[in-house]
Amino acid sequence: IEEPKEFEDKGKIWNQFPDQCKSCGLCIEICPQKCLAWDEGVLGHFGRPTVKCDIKNCIQCKKCERICPDMAIRVKD
Repeated sequence: IEEPKEFEDKGKIWNQFPDQCKSCGLCIEICPQKCLAWDEGVLGHFGRPTVKCDIKNCIQCKKCERICPDMAIRVKD
């Protein structure tokens, strides 16, 4: 299993697991803060871009974690 991409700011931690991500984009669509975007530099399960987080704007609502069909996102408080 590949190491997660970790985004951290002031105790907030958002992890994304590229080897589990199928690049569906559901997390990007549901984010109320619009802090998620495609990461062209890291490819996921099907060789498509994964997701990155602008952690400074993340409110840790965990909507992205709950909607992800592949459990590729973990939000820690």
